[in-house]
This record gives sequence, structure tokens and C-alpha cells, in this order.
Amino acid sequence: MARKKSNPTPAVEEPKLKKKPGRQPMSAEEKEAAAKLRAEEKEKAANLKPELVIQYQGSDVSMETLVETAEANFHETHKRTLITALKLYVKPEEHMAYYVINGSHEGKVPY
Repeated sequence: MARKKSNPTPAVEEPKLKKKPGRQPMSAEEKEAAAKLRAEEKEKAANLKPELVIQYQGSDVSMETLVETAEANFHETHKRTLITALKLYVKPEEHMAYYVINGSHEGKVPY
């Protein structure tokens, strides 16, 4: 008969791992509010219009201001023409913005 050998070392207990606190379950109302907030953020991100500012030799000019000025200058001579395309070329060393509207109308505005 073979004898079973007993393990002379006592059983070593493994240390208990502490669980990291996770997110608490959200209620239906909280889920709805979070989804609505996320949808609003996505809409803002999809319709993002960056604000562009040109700084040159101590002067600042906003691109939005230049666009509005170019449109106003164009409408002085072409009152009823709709603007469907606008290209704006800024030359800060001359303090001028040149524009092409609808592919055929050119002009310039100082700033």
C-alpha cells in the first residue's frame, strides 16, 4: 500500500484583491439626460466654425470681420447678386484682403 504524503506546508491564502470602484448604474432618467447632452455635443462638433485671427506686426484681424467687410464691399456695387462662393486672400504685409466672389467678381478691402 502506498501512503499519501501530506503537504507539510500550510495552505497559503492568496491576498484579496480590492475591487476598483466603477461606474454606478444610471437610472433611466440619467441615461436619457446623458444621451441628450451627448447628442447636443455631437451637433456642435458637426457644425464647428473655427474662429480664425491673423496677427501681424502688432495688429489683429478676425477672418469673420474680413469676410463681412468683403461681402459688404461687394454688395455696394452688386446689390441683388447672391454670394454663393467666396475666396479670401489676406496679405498682412499690405494690410489688404483680396477677394473673389462667385468665381468672377474681384475686389479688395483694407483692414
